Amino acid sequence: MKTIHIDGPIGPGPGEISARAFKSQLPADGSPISVKFHSEGGSVFEAFAIFDAIKAYRGAKVASVESMAFSAASMLLCAFDDVAISENGYVMLHAPYLDDVEQSPSERQLLANLRERLVNLYSQKTRQPIATIGRLIDQETFFDADAAMSLGIVNRIVRAPQAVQARRLPSRVLAKLATSKQGTTATARWQSAVAAKAAYMPKAKAIMAVDKDHPGLRQEMIREANRR
Repeated sequence: MKTIHIDGPIGPGPGEISARAFKSQLPADGSPISVKFHSEGGSVFEAFAIFDAIKAYRGAKVASVESMAFSAASMLLCAFDDVAISENGYVMLHAPYLDDVEQSPSERQLLANLRERLVNLYSQKTRQPIATIGRLIDQETFFDADAAMSLGIVNRIVRAPQAVQARRLPSRVLAKLATSKQGTTATARWQSAVAAKAAYMPKAKAIMAVDKDHPGLRQEMIREANRR
């Protein structure tokens, strides 16, 4: 699966994610793609061009919000059926705007048309009523992972692995370690120290060669290995 990153602002300018650059990364053979988002948004027109390219792509596609998909970037999520978000990720919806303080009648009409288009896209994706989406984008609403899931703009949350509870080694294993002949080599002393630590180490956590209680053991092990 090819990974495509939308990392940064969306637009046609230098250092921005343009539709041309995005389309150039799409595999010609229609193989699966994963699009990862870390974007504050940007040009709605450039985003529409990327949106159309995603919708037209025939291969399997999945989106992943790694930290943020704001503004025009959140609209791109509507092009995917499968959208994941990290538990620390955020999505933001708002209405389109122009930087002009004084807007001409044609500009106001353009903004109204763009707003209507965005509301329809978000409503189709989330299956929320038009009125609900309209209120959310007019208020510029931010959603954490759980709220984005409830809204329906993402369908799953990727959570970090939970810490596992510490466990003691079985008593028979501890007894065997205590009665075995460890010898006097650095390797044996390291094994003994690790065994003692392992009694309270959590599952699936690697036991490192560097032990804080025995800082010189790793160096001794290296020297011993070099002598062999």
